[in-house]
Amino acid sequence: MLRPVDRFRSDGHKGEPVQLFHSDDILYLVGYFYAGDEREALTVCRRIQAMRNLCPEEKRFRLVGFSMDPEIDSADVLKEFASKHGFTSEEWIFVTGDRDRVRKFMNEFFRYPGHKKPDKYRKTDFDLYARELRISLVHKGINDDNAFIRGVYWEGIRKGEVRNDKTSEEDMRFIIQNEMQKNFLKESE
Repeated sequence: MLRPVDRFRSDGHKGEPVQLFHSDDILYLVGYFYAGDEREALTVCRRIQAMRNLCPEEKRFRLVGFSMDPEIDSADVLKEFASKHGFTSEEWIFVTGDRDRVRKFMNEFFRYPGHKKPDKYRKTDFDLYARELRISLVHKGINDDNAFIRGVYWEGIRKGEVRNDKTSEEDMRFIIQNEMQKNFLKESE
């Protein structure tokens, strides 16, 4: 499942520019949501946090939430969402910025289209987007020019949907033990 991911710069929820997928030996857990649909946004962020909590001893994580609608999800809106729900550690990065640029990046590299729902399928006024409850694991090794998607995880809510969140721990531990630990040992020699 190795698929390259380009570096990305945009605006973050703290009102400062962010740069992603450029640092060596960082595990990125990436989700895509719209903060206006609080239920969906919480589902995505809680899954990211739960996956991260599977490896509490590892400190090299970035938990990344990309906004499906940066025009609505401004830095202030995302900062308020993060604060309200306790996603305040330095590991969290919520990405906003130019809507077309963010959506093009997420579609090209993560294959998250972020389609708006037709009115007839909306359950509430805030139910604007088709659900994208996938979480992606991204890592860039010290010898890699690019970061790579190393896993994509679904919780599977409806009958017949894939449920593979449990494999994320095995995937993260493999990278930590077989790639990040080796790189750390090489650097210390």
